[in-house]
Amino acid sequence: MYWIYFIIFTFIVFIPTIVSKGVLGFSVVQAQEFAILCLGIFGFILFTTLERKMLQEREEKFKMIRQMNQTNKDLTHSYSYIGEVNRKLDIMMDIALGFPESSQLTPKKQREFYNSIMEAVQLFGKSDEFVIRFADLRSGDVLKEVKSNSDVAINFTQKNCNPDVQIFENDQFFAIPSPKTMDNVYSCIILKKKPPQQSSSDLETMKVIAMQALLLFVLISKKEREHDGMNDKGSIA
Repeated sequence: MYWIYFIIFTFIVFIPTIVSKGVLGFSVVQAQEFAILCLGIFGFILFTTLERKMLQEREEKFKMIRQMNQTNKDLTHSYSYIGEVNRKLDIMMDIALGFPESSQLTPKKQREFYNSIMEAVQLFGKSDEFVIRFADLRSGDVLKEVKSNSDVAINFTQKNCNPDVQIFENDQFFAIPSPKTMDNVYSCIILKKKPPQQSSSDLETMKVIAMQALLLFVLISKKEREHDGMNDKGSIA
């Protein structure tokens, strides 16, 4: 482009030499002026055309950069989502396949399984403030409460969480009960709402987690009853 302007500029400089006599009834000066005008117009048209092309190319470049940035964001989100899904699957597999018989539920194993369930609740519920309650279906009394940490305060009425209610929600909490009961006991996961918003599919999955927590509670309760029964027999003997 610069060479073209240089050539036009050179022609303009040498116009007096090139145009040395009148043309088509124009005097020499008029012919020279007309030639300079034509070269100037040609240069102006060429400049505006090239400038418009450069602006279009720059806009296309910016558009491509925006598309690349968006693609990178989408890929990052996709990788993050895939990683989260894989993590969720691993946790669910550990919970579903890792339960031992009640005779193998040592205190250490109990803590490990409760920790796995708590990790699953935190991952699916997207909240670090929650509690798992185990309640008697007939009396409504809370038999046991497992908190995400000792400082968590969940002011939630237990009557709003029972197997008859699918998923209870208010401005502060979600309550997800176990879909079934065992030995007239049900579990309920109560978690405090925090961004990002929990998805409906994750909340539905937490019903399975609530059921697994209930199974663990029943197994531990059964083991404790068996242990107490053996102690009573030993005392009588």
